Amino acid sequence: MDTISDDEFLYFGSMLTNFAYHSGSIHLSHFDSVNELQFHSLNNEFIQHSTTSIPMDIEAKQLILPCMPTNFIEIPTLGDNLKSINDDFCRPLIKTELSSRLKGIISGVRSALIKCNSTKWYRLKGCGDNTDGFSIKPISQSDTKLTIRGCAFLHTTHRELFMTYYISQLLAPHKIQCANSSVGWFEYKLENETFDNIITSDIPIVQDKNINQWPNTLRCCILMETLGNKRLSDHVLFGIEQLLCMIISHDKTHPVNQSNLISLFPSERLTKSDENNEKLIPLSTWFALLTNILQPVDYLKSNWLHSSSYLSEEVPADMDGDQWRNLWKVNILILNKYLQTKQPLSDLLCLLYKRFGFECGSILGLMHYHRISWGTYKDELGMHCNAHPNNLVIKLSTPASSFLLAPLDFDMSFTETGYLPNIYNNQLFDEIIKLELSAFQLTLGGDSQASSGVTVWVEMPDNEWTSARWLLRDIMLNEFNRVYLETIQNGSTIKTSESFSNEQNNAVQSLIRLALMKTMKEIG
Repeated sequence: MDTISDDEFLYFGSMLTNFAYHSGSIHLSHFDSVNELQFHSLNNEFIQHSTTSIPMDIEAKQLILPCMPTNFIEIPTLGDNLKSINDDFCRPLIKTELSSRLKGIISGVRSALIKCNSTKWYRLKGCGDNTDGFSIKPISQSDTKLTIRGCAFLHTTHRELFMTYYISQLLAPHKIQCANSSVGWFEYKLENETFDNIITSDIPIVQDKNINQWPNTLRCCILMETLGNKRLSDHVLFGIEQLLCMIISHDKTHPVNQSNLISLFPSERLTKSDENNEKLIPLSTWFALLTNILQPVDYLKSNWLHSSSYLSEEVPADMDGDQWRNLWKVNILILNKYLQTKQPLSDLLCLLYKRFGFECGSILGLMHYHRISWGTYKDELGMHCNAHPNNLVIKLSTPASSFLLAPLDFDMSFTETGYLPNIYNNQLFDEIIKLELSAFQLTLGGDSQASSGVTVWVEMPDNEWTSARWLLRDIMLNEFNRVYLETIQNGSTIKTSESFSNEQNNAVQSLIRLALMKTMKEIG
């Protein structure tokens, strides 16, 4: 893998994995139209969702694959193969425990990233269940129904590639980038089918031990160029909320002015603290949303955080390695210098959370305006909802887009045009959109149980920082609601009045880097 900069380690990840070659075929995708109907398929290979195998352990086992309530997309392929992008893509790649010259960055359980050609990063979505290949696992402990983990399938592969292209075309006029750009896919096959027996001494060759089970069900890996990997919720918000506890004031008192902060909430939002019955704290943002008591917050000039507040220069004990300790110090100095001369920390935090709300509302609003579900449906594998903040990555700033966030993960997305109600999904498309909106709002509001896609949560050390969290979440969710409503009504993003100056942007980028350093061990 090519040389990786400090920023790339922060934005793409730092946990390395090894790659091996696997027999199979490689394909480039190609689109000359965003007309979804042009790519609908009646091919039985795409329509077949489950297959009963030969008896195993006396009982017959049934294979269950994801089953979105929509048509199947079959996309054309180019004659060229992926080797035209990079020599390392001369055959399918799979994560391995074996030593290898070819290395990548872990992304969740089934994916990995690899940097090629000096500047470009690629996401391999479905290159192994960690390093265990394509595991076959029961859906539940007592179930005779099984599924394959660690790979994509032909129907989810084609859908991801097309919908990523389709959504990127819809967002581009608004100067919003998708995190991924469609490139192609790998198909993993039995060795005697396609393997050319070329031995590469420094890259091992392996074969998945389960590839011969349900051999007609293709295991695939989706290949996309990518702009980032770290997620809004698990890495950025989680990291910032850890940073809150490192804020100090010059007079060494608690930086949060609790009485000023509490005054920003209406009386119905307040409840007695479990720690001290004489103290009031705000109810959570997500609870306020559910009970319809969420109101706009007039936080400007509220002095809820001491004006002299700054980030402690002490390097966290869990910050391993001189490389990261030095980078921590550099970004602390940039941020604190800005706070001393330009803007209080309270204003910068509120501005950033408001910006996150604006961008989330713009992205989901545009998708819903164009009648696209991010992927909310039920099948035999359970309930799915891909509309959550962890399907937005934080990206390095680029001239192409001022947005900090970019959406991804469209392998289960579908349009109203392609929606096909079934026994599990018989609601109107509008009801799917409402469910998706509610799920996104709850996770932005801090409901850690609202989505399986948001996996981490930090407990705040005291009432003051808990109250500060809900203030910031209120600001973010209120802005999300405002922008989402205007966007879905008008079909265009509204201009934000909160654009960053150059100095603000430098401070914001340092704050984000610090948050990403605090969450480096969260692999996403």
